[in-house]
This record gives sequence, C-alpha cells and structure tokens, in this order.
Amino acid sequence: MDFSGWKRRIAAALAALVFGAPVLSPAAPFSARAEAADSADVFTALAGLLGTAGMYSGYLSAILDAGNNAYYQEQTRLYDEHENGVDRNPADHRIVDEVMEGLIERGTYVLDIRSLPFRWNVNNSTEFNAACFPTNYITVNKGLVIGLNGNIDEIAGVLAHEMTHGVKLHAAYNYARAAAQAFGINFLGMVTGAVRPDVVGVLADYSVAKNVILPAEYEADEGGFYLAASAGFNPGGPAAAMARMDYMTKHPDTFDRSYGADPYDHPDTDKREAKLADMMTAYSAGHVTVQDRKEILIDGQPLLKALYSTDVYDDTPEQAYLIAGGLAHAFHKYATAEEWAFRPGENGRTAFLDSDRVYAYLQDAVERNHAEAELERLVRAAYASEATTGAREKMKAEEAERLSYWQERMAKNADANEKLVERLYKNADAYNDINEPELSITEGARTFHCDRRDVKLAGVYAVRGRAKALQGDFEGAMMDCDYAVSLDPKDAYVFLNRAEVKRAMGLPEAALEDISKSIELDSKAIAAHKMAADVEDELGRKDAARGHYAAYHKLVPDAMDIPDEYYKLIDPKQWERIEKEREKERKRAAEERQKREEKKAEAEKEPAKGDTQKTNSDEQKK
Repeated sequence: MDFSGWKRRIAAALAALVFGAPVLSPAAPFSARAEAADSADVFTALAGLLGTAGMYSGYLSAILDAGNNAYYQEQTRLYDEHENGVDRNPADHRIVDEVMEGLIERGTYVLDIRSLPFRWNVNNSTEFNAACFPTNYITVNKGLVIGLNGNIDEIAGVLAHEMTHGVKLHAAYNYARAAAQAFGINFLGMVTGAVRPDVVGVLADYSVAKNVILPAEYEADEGGFYLAASAGFNPGGPAAAMARMDYMTKHPDTFDRSYGADPYDHPDTDKREAKLADMMTAYSAGHVTVQDRKEILIDGQPLLKALYSTDVYDDTPEQAYLIAGGLAHAFHKYATAEEWAFRPGENGRTAFLDSDRVYAYLQDAVERNHAEAELERLVRAAYASEATTGAREKMKAEEAERLSYWQERMAKNADANEKLVERLYKNADAYNDINEPELSITEGARTFHCDRRDVKLAGVYAVRGRAKALQGDFEGAMMDCDYAVSLDPKDAYVFLNRAEVKRAMGLPEAALEDISKSIELDSKAIAAHKMAADVEDELGRKDAARGHYAAYHKLVPDAMDIPDEYYKLIDPKQWERIEKEREKERKRAAEERQKREEKKAEAEKEPAKGDTQKTNSDEQKK
C-alpha cells in the first residue's frame, strides 16, 4: 500500500544510474534532430535502450536474491524499528497479530520458491499506511490500526493486500521496472532533446506511477480480497477499508491530522472501492450488491439500508459493505437456503446462520430493521433462481481457476533448481541464528515439497533439530539430528548442529565430540572453531580455548567476538589498536555526557520565561 517511498527510491536509483553527461538544453523538435543525427547517434540511443533492458534484468536478479535472504529480512526489521520505532500499545499488536496469523494459517495462497515466509511488526508512525518489503517483512503503521478503528475485517483487507504484494513479488519486479523505466525516459530525453529536461522528470514520475505502481495496486487489491475472504474474514472488509481511506483523503479535517491519508499515496480510492465491491458481488454468486454505498440488495431487491455508527463522520458506506459482506460470505459458503438455518429465535424473532463473527454486522442490522422475514424470502428466491442463471456454477468456475493458479505455482516450486532448494535450507539455518525457530521449521518444511529435496535433506533435518532444541523439545531435536547424521555422515554441519543441541542440553563434552568431528570433516568450518573455543572456555580449559580462538581468528581476521583475554594473546597489535579505539569512544561518550549535564544544569539555574514574567508582575503589584 505504501506509495510515498517510490519517488525517493526511484530518485536514489536514478542517481546511481544516470551517467555524468550534462542534460541537453531545449532544442529542435525530434524530427529535425533525427534527420541531422548520424549513425553514431542512432547507435548510442539504441545501445542506451538495450542497456535499460539489461539494467532491469540486473536489478530484478539482485532484488530477488536479496529478498530471499533471512538475514536481510532481519536487517529490514531492525531498520524499520530504527527508522519508525515500535508501537507501544499492546492492543494494536494483538489486533495485527490476530489478523496476520489468520491470513497465514487459513488463507489460500502459495509462496513463490524465491520468497521468504512473512514477518511483521507495528511501528510507531502515525501515518495511515502499511508496506511490504521485498523480504516479505510487513510494517504496519499504528496510524493504520487507529485510522481503521481497530476493525479486524478492514485491517485484514489491507494486510492481505500487502501480503499479495509479497506473494506476487511485486516489490522486486516494480523496483526494477521503476528504475529501468525512469532511466529510459530520462535517457531518451537526454539523447534526443525531444523533451525539455524539466518535463522529463515529470514524465518519468507519471509513467512509473501509472504503468508500474497502479497495476500492482489493483492486482494486490484483487489478490488481497480473495486471500482475506478465504481466511474467513468479512468479504466487505476490503471495500469498507477503501471507503474509510477515501473519506479520510477527501475530508482530512474530520480526523486528527496526524492520522491523515495523502491522496498521492493512495491513488484512485473510489475506483478501487468500486472494484472491490464488484468482487464481493461475484463472491456471493452475484446475489449481493450495495447501491449508492448504503442500500443492501439481494438480486436487485432491497433488504435494508445501512446507518452510520459514529458521530465522528458518516461511515454508512463502511457499514453497508460489512453488512453485505456477511451475506456474501453465506451465499459463497452455502449451496442451499436450508443451510442458512432459519429458525425460531428469542422473543418471537427468526434466527439465522451461526455465531461466526463474520455475520455480526448482518445479524445486528437485520434485527435492528426487523427484516428477518424479508431476508428469508429474498434468500430462498435467490437460490431458486440459480437453476436458470447459472450464477453458482460461474462462481465455482472462477474459484477453480484461482485454485488452479496456486496448484501451478506449487508444481513450479516442486521443480525448483538445486540452488533455490539449497537457499531454503540456508534460510532455515539463518532463522535459527536469529532465534526464530518456528520460521526455521516452516522454511525447512518447504524443501519436502521439492523434487530435488535430497540436495540438503540431511542439513534440513539437522537444522530442524536445532530449531526444536530452541523450542525446548530436546527429544525431538536429538531424533532429527541423529537421523541427519545417518543420512550424510560426511557433512560437517550436521555434526555441528547436533553439537548445538547437546550444548543446549548441558552436555558440553558430548558437544565437543561432534564439534571435533565437524572440524575433522572441514578444517575451515568457522562456526565449529568458534563453538569449540566457547565450550572449552566455559569448561575452564584456557589453552584449548586459545587454540580454537586462534584458528577462528585466522579464518575471520576481523572477528570482534573473541574475549579480550584471548584476543590480546592471539593478536597483540590488533588488540592494542582496538583498545585505543575503545578508549577514544569512551572519552567521546564521557564528553557528550558532561555536555548534556552542563546544559541541564544551566537550564535548571535559569528561571523559565513565564516564571520571570510572573515575578515582575508580582513586584509591580507590591
């Protein structure tokens, strides 16, 4: 959903791409310049265009590779926390966690083999927005949660939209297209002089927004709608969220300005709302529509009108979509009117459907309008008409087509090359390193669906064993690690993972046996030497620890995680340089503290301006 960052990213990309020749000043029209151009000029232009295509391919490859790296995903999270902070309201995190977990666990989608499992967080920004990075890390602004009033279904519509960006690899493709396309326009303007330099930038921005970003937004809207609906969220939620965004964009003074929506950041909200409403209708087998953004119809016949639910602003469109969404969910789920379970209820009223939260808006509105009898009549008539309209068959065919798309992706993932299968294993290992064992298990499990899973199967079991140990399941951990060793007793890293498990179980001597085997198989196993050194140090065997730290230092000369008592013995000169740098840093920090304390003391000595004025006034009164 994030749109504001595009201009900054494109500008940065162009800064790195545009070569140092000065931009041409306004000149003759293109036709005149073309006639005067020699073959070298034409060759230069063509070479530039070919370079643009190659640039796109290069950018795409690099971004896809970076986006499929668990360490980079963790760096994305850290960057987000540093830049935007973390929302301190636990309720916001609970809402977003509930939505994301529901989408991931119940939603219908298949990750591309080149992408990571989703991670997310709620940041401290008050802007009404969310974004999905190329690493499938989703950052949710607290301003979005507050702006949507914590509404689960509307938030689900937005976050499913962001997930679709990740599932479709939009960030990678769009970043690459945006950079290449903007460069191509700038390049043509430069070599031909057909467009004034000041206009070129505007054309590039417009072209990227129209041809790169908006199509992805529409595709994410569609994918997000079906993802959220398949996970059991209200099918009216996405249109309701867009209606809220549209109102905030057009009436910014209605809300706290800090929770506003920039119209440039969220283009064509009215069109997107209409498209999402149409999807809801199709999802209901064509039965449910919302007229004038307030009246709910079944097969064109009015059922009831929505009413606003807040005094802050008129949220009638949102209420209408959420009521209609309950109907759409029921029509999609049930093939007959009998399944709606119309039955006698309390106080002589008619009850219908069940207590699923998705029906809450519908049930409340029907009860408030005493429309139970009319609802039952319209529902029975709707099902009776399907025999002649073929509406349900059409809905099922569309759903089968979507399912076929995911099945094709599963088949493509299964046929992934050895390099991509190995990346799954490496990412699983990386998730253990950053203490995300559940994601490690999730990533490792994806290899079992690959035809070339034997490439790193032993490693996958070993990594899964380590993940189970991190979760406290030591019995399961040892079973996986022992099986890994039996599968490939010549893999140094299966022994190293088992050593990690044994160490976590409080068995250092047994861990050292596996570490020794790992070093025997691979003398340059960096992690093995580091772990051996740490374990020997914990056991108080200083000479053995020093030997392994020395081997580790030789393999990684810049390593800074060697204890000082060993570092100064292993590399005295380097340790002395490090100590000098540390001393400089300590001195600088002390000076900064002293300055802050002096400034604070000065502020405490000087009376506030208001206090001074009050004192003078009191003196005058005396």
